[in-house]
Amino acid sequence: MITAGAYAVNAIHYGWSPLTKDWIDDFAAWGIAGALIILYWAGYRTLQQATRPVSLAVVVLPVIALLAISFVTIPFDSTDVFQYMSLGWAEAHYGLNPYTNVLRDIPGIERDPMSSAAWMESNKNPWLDLPMVYGFTFAAFIKAVAWLGQGNWWLTLALFKFVNVGAFGLTSALIWSLTRVLGQARPDIALYLFTWSPLILLHHIANAHNDLLMGALIVLSVWLLNGKGSIWAPAVLMMATMLKYAALPLLPLALIFIVRKEGWGRAMIGAVAAVLSGLLLSLPYWGSIGRFRFDLIFAQLSKTTAGSLYALVYYVYRATSLGSLETFGSMLKLVIWIVSLGFVTHAGLQFWKQKKPTLSSLIATCSVILFIVIFVASSQFYSWYIGMFLPLALLLDAQHWLRQLAVLLGGTHALSLTSLSRKGIGYFILTTGLALGALRRARNS
Repeated sequence: MITAGAYAVNAIHYGWSPLTKDWIDDFAAWGIAGALIILYWAGYRTLQQATRPVSLAVVVLPVIALLAISFVTIPFDSTDVFQYMSLGWAEAHYGLNPYTNVLRDIPGIERDPMSSAAWMESNKNPWLDLPMVYGFTFAAFIKAVAWLGQGNWWLTLALFKFVNVGAFGLTSALIWSLTRVLGQARPDIALYLFTWSPLILLHHIANAHNDLLMGALIVLSVWLLNGKGSIWAPAVLMMATMLKYAALPLLPLALIFIVRKEGWGRAMIGAVAAVLSGLLLSLPYWGSIGRFRFDLIFAQLSKTTAGSLYALVYYVYRATSLGSLETFGSMLKLVIWIVSLGFVTHAGLQFWKQKKPTLSSLIATCSVILFIVIFVASSQFYSWYIGMFLPLALLLDAQHWLRQLAVLLGGTHALSLTSLSRKGIGYFILTTGLALGALRRARNS
């Protein structure tokens, strides 16, 4: 299989040891990313041309090889999972509170194999001096995984990847189930677009980012809302919110949906379940909340990264203007936040006005809000964030503009695996900008 060969070449090229990248590695990355995008798109077009849906086995069985190769591929594009491992071990073994203390506070931490500097060499961030920026769900999760790993670096890495493979499998099953519930004519295409996505396989299985966990929880909440377990959907969304905060605006939408479909009583039970789950997850940390390093946490959450809409506008202004960058940057953030809040509020109010909302309308509203939060409001953007958004967007009707855009973004953002991710203006233009242009052309033709 050509696609499996491309993933294997990628795995062999980067090997299983720390690597200092040079231009040859970047040249290879461009070639592999380009090949994977072409192959992914060719498979999509082939499925579209089929007169009827193909069987589940035709889509899923070849993915097993891609998943296995991605699993054994050492994280090569990002060092995030190595930091998850270090912080989790610091919690489980040293009793560190990751919100009040940093790794450097542990004497001799640099000599601990779980905090091996060799694997963090390409990380330009001061990782030993950063507190946890994720929510309590993730703090508890990484502590449990690290405890199971018992200080074995390779075992702990494998465990993190196993969890992501589990999230991959769960999300795939939920997409297959929900697309059929929603009456989509081609559930096989939706499943293909997720399971064969190079962005999902490389960013979330090979590089083990945590965004796929959030994407799985969001789709799981939708599945619960469609059945008798609807009262548990708010609790699942609370868990997602306390993993990464972008899921917060979806929680009231789930409660509104339950009110409209099942009444205030069921909604109140769901709200109580959400509050209790949040309290249980945060309970180990409440006693020290006064000592949280909110200054460092906020600085990380509000930093600017290449690829965001904010970064594009800011860098263009910096290149063409002699005005105050600090003033412009502050005003730009304010404007983007106000505009984003307006769009999110409008979407929420439109949903509230629906007396009998359908599951499709809930999915559409949640997808739009997630898109605004991730792609518009945030000054911090990485391509792996699409893992939070893509599974939900694939549940939209095939002709919905946001699903079409999500498919395009899932392809173009595979280019983030190259040095393009360090080019502010070029990153946005060749990933998000290219996808937006392709969408406009397709809908105007």
